[in-house]
Amino acid sequence: MRRSLRTTAIALAAACLLALLEIYRTTVTRVLEGRVVNWVELFSVIPLWVTVVMASPWCAYMARRFPFRAGGILRALAAHFGGGVVFVALQMSIMLAFHTSLGARFQIHGILHRFAFYLAMELSVYAAIVIVVLLLDARSEAAERALASARLERNLTATRLESLRAQIRPHFLFNTLNALAILARKGDGPAVDRAIGDLGELLRASFETNGRHEIPLGEELGLLERYVHLQRIRFPDRLEIEWDVADEARQAMVPTLLVQPLVENALEHGLATARGGWVRVAARRDDDDLELEVSDDGPGFGGEPAARGGAPPDRNGVGLANTRERLTLLYGPRGTLTCGDRPGGGGRVLIRIPWRVAAPAEPPA
Repeated sequence: MRRSLRTTAIALAAACLLALLEIYRTTVTRVLEGRVVNWVELFSVIPLWVTVVMASPWCAYMARRFPFRAGGILRALAAHFGGGVVFVALQMSIMLAFHTSLGARFQIHGILHRFAFYLAMELSVYAAIVIVVLLLDARSEAAERALASARLERNLTATRLESLRAQIRPHFLFNTLNALAILARKGDGPAVDRAIGDLGELLRASFETNGRHEIPLGEELGLLERYVHLQRIRFPDRLEIEWDVADEARQAMVPTLLVQPLVENALEHGLATARGGWVRVAARRDDDDLELEVSDDGPGFGGEPAARGGAPPDRNGVGLANTRERLTLLYGPRGTLTCGDRPGGGGRVLIRIPWRVAAPAEPPA
C-alpha cells in the first residue's frame, strides 16, 4: 500500500513538473521571438495540464502493473500503448466534462477528430510520466536489493560461524579424535584417513564458500554425508540415516549450509532419547518448487521432555529463525520453513524454495 501511494505521488509530481515546464517553455519562446506574452492566452493551457495531472494516477498504475522485465518487453509495450490510449481518453473525458459544465456543445465527429489529435500529442506525455516512475522505482528497488544483499551476507557469515562452532565444540572434537585414536589402535588406517578427510572437509567448507549464497543440493548433501560419517564413529549402533533424494533434485540450487544444521539438530534431539537415532532426508521437485524434508524419531516439537526422554526442539529457536530469515532474504514469500510433529512420533522440518538449477558452465575460450 505504501509503495502504491508513493508511485502515485511520483506520477502526480511528474505531471505537475511537465505542466510547469510547458508553461515555462511557451513563455521563454514568446519572449525570444519578441512577442508580447499574453498571460490570458498562456494560462488558457492550464486546464489541459490539469487533466494531465488528474489522469496521472493511471500512469502510476500501469507502470506498476506492467514493468519492463526480461522476456516480457513486447507484452509491456503493447500494454502501455493501450494504457496511453486510455490515458488520452481520460484526459478528453475530464476536459469535455469541464467545458460542458460551462455550456459548451460538441459534435461527435469533432470529438473524434480532437481525440486523434490529442492521441498523437499526449502519448509522449504518458510515456514521459511512465518512464519517470519506472526509473525511480528501479532506483528504489536497487537500493532495497543492496540492503537485502548486505543483510544476507551478514546472516550467511553468522550461519557459517555457527556451523563451525557446532562442529568444533570441545566435546564433539574430543569424541571424534577419541574415535580416531580407537581406529588407529585397531590398525584401521583407511578408516582413520577417511575420518580425517571428512573432518577436514567440513572445517574447510565452513570457512570457504567462495562468496556463494547458493550451491547445488548434490554438493550440500556431499558435505552432509561427511558429517554423518563422523557421527557414525561416535554412534555406530544407533545412527541410521535414510536418504530419499530424487536425482533431478540434486541439481537444484539451495542456500549454502542449509541441510547440515537441520540434520545436526535432528540428531542432537533424537539421540537424546532412549530409542532415537533415525533421521530421514528427503528432497523432490514439486511443480516450480523444491521441497526439502528432515525428519527424526526424537521427542518432536510438541513432545514433553519428561515423558519422551529428551527436550523437544524449539520451533522458534535461533537456528530455525536464522534459517527462516535466510530463506526470506533469498526468496521472499516463496521461501518457507515449517516444523511440526511427524505422524508416528518425532519431529519434521519442511522447507520449500523456488526450483532453480545452476546455469551451465561456459566452455573455455
